[in-house]
Amino acid sequence: MTEALKSVGPIARDSVEDRVAHALRELIVSGQLPEGTPLVQRELAQRLGVSQTPIRLGLTELVRAGLVEVGDTGRATVSRLTREDFEEIYAARLGLEGLAARVGAAAVGPAELARMRTLLTELERLAKEQDVDGYLRARWQFHAACYEAAGRPRLVAEVERLFLRAERYNRIVLSSRERFRRSIGHYRRFYEACKAGDPREAERAIHESTQWAVDMIAGLLPGEAE
Repeated sequence: MTEALKSVGPIARDSVEDRVAHALRELIVSGQLPEGTPLVQRELAQRLGVSQTPIRLGLTELVRAGLVEVGDTGRATVSRLTREDFEEIYAARLGLEGLAARVGAAAVGPAELARMRTLLTELERLAKEQDVDGYLRARWQFHAACYEAAGRPRLVAEVERLFLRAERYNRIVLSSRERFRRSIGHYRRFYEACKAGDPREAERAIHESTQWAVDMIAGLLPGEAE
């Protein structure tokens, strides 16, 4: 490393563009901006109280995330929920999240297990209340407690990106009390695998949970050509 580089400090990540992208992502995944909603930069800038430049950069980030699409005319809209998009997200999760589960379960210690146990109790409460928003937030925290234990931040960041991209579909999956019950069953199995220090069982639990979601709703979603 050169002397010049040694003098350079870390770059702050919490930029206006990051905050705008986060705010727009929350509006989309929560359903406040449904699929097909036109995303007019001027209107979004007024709504969020920023200039149009961070809006444009934020939309570019969400295009990469698969939540926004830009048509031939250059108009940005909230991307459609389609069978192909759903299947592609979950195919990626099968591979990357299965790996994260395997290496995480091999590395978790007492502190991580205690946090997972606390979050599992919270998930059980939220499932009984059918609180989708709270459940989805706690769900990622529960999994991240395991995945982060392996010390592989790039892998965890990719899995989190897929989690966020899948949230609109997960709201469809969690549409009944019975589906919440099934979902909690998968998380209990995952926790027990981590507690037992069984990486392969943890990976199987994630694979079966993911496949269950695909089997539940893939056939109900429209195709991209429809």
